[in-house]
Amino acid sequence: MQYRPPRDLGLRIGWVLTLWALSVALLLIALGLREELGFASWLAYCAAAVAGAVGLLFGYWTWSLETLSYRLDRNALLIRWGHTEQVIPLGSIEQLVPATALGMPAVRGVQWWGTQIGRARLDRFGAVLCYATERAPEQMLYVVTPEHAYAITVEDPQEFARQIAIRQELGPTAVLDHHARRAGPARLLLDDPLGLTLAGLAILAGAAVWLQLALRIAGIPATVPLHLVTSSAGEVATRPELLELGRTASVILVIGLAAGTLLHIRDRLAGRLALGAAVVVQGVFLAATATAIG
Repeated sequence: MQYRPPRDLGLRIGWVLTLWALSVALLLIALGLREELGFASWLAYCAAAVAGAVGLLFGYWTWSLETLSYRLDRNALLIRWGHTEQVIPLGSIEQLVPATALGMPAVRGVQWWGTQIGRARLDRFGAVLCYATERAPEQMLYVVTPEHAYAITVEDPQEFARQIAIRQELGPTAVLDHHARRAGPARLLLDDPLGLTLAGLAILAGAAVWLQLALRIAGIPATVPLHLVTSSAGEVATRPELLELGRTASVILVIGLAAGTLLHIRDRLAGRLALGAAVVVQGVFLAATATAIG
C-alpha cells in the first residue's frame, strides 16, 4: 500500500524557484557576453555559475518532492525522498503520535510552503527526521522508533495507524534492518566533505585562472613574449592564445569534475583521487597563465 502526501503547493513553489534561479543565470551570462573580458564580466560569469548551481539544486529538491511517498507492507514502512529511502521495520515502530498532541517543530533543511524536509527536535523524542509537506497538525504523524522519530504527512492519520497495526499483528515475512538506502546523486559528493572540498578547490583554481586573465588582459598587447618558451626568445603568444589557455583549463576542469563525480559513485577513494588530480591540473594552469602573462 502506497501513500502520497499532498504536495501540489510545494511543487509549484519549487519549480518557480528553480526557473527563477536558472533565469537569473541566463541573464548574467548574457550580461557577461556583452562585456569585454574584464573583472565585471568575470564576476557576471561567476554569479551565473552560482545561480545555475542553485537552480539545479532547487530542481533536484523539487523532483525529490515529486517522488515523496510512504509505502507500507508487512515488513516495513518505506519512506522515499528522491534517491533516498528510509527502511523502517514495522516491529521497530513503538508509537504513532499525531502532531495535534505535540505541536509542530521548526524544521532545518529543505523548507518552503508545502515542503518540510529535514531535521527537527522535540523534547519528548529528541531528533526528528521530517518527510512532510503540509504543516497542518491534523495531517502530520510522528512515527517513533528506538533509533529515530519521523514526521510524515498523511491525509487520514487514524487510518494509516490502523493499517500499521494490522500488519504488525500479521507479523513480518522477512527480517529487515533499520537503515537508509541511497543511490544516484545522493551517493556522489553530498556525504563526503573531503570530496566536496576537493571539488570546490578545483573550481576556485579554475576561476582564478580567468580572474588573472580578466584583471590583466586589458594591459596585454596583441602579442606578448611567452616566458614559458625558453628555446627561442623570439616566440610570442597572441592575446587569443592566452585566452585559449583559459578555455583549455575550463574544459579540463569540467572533464575532471565529471570524471571524479562518476568515479565517486563506484569508489569513494577513486573519486577523491580524480578530484585531487583536477585540483593539481588547475593549479598548473594557474601557474602557467601567470608565467605566460609575465
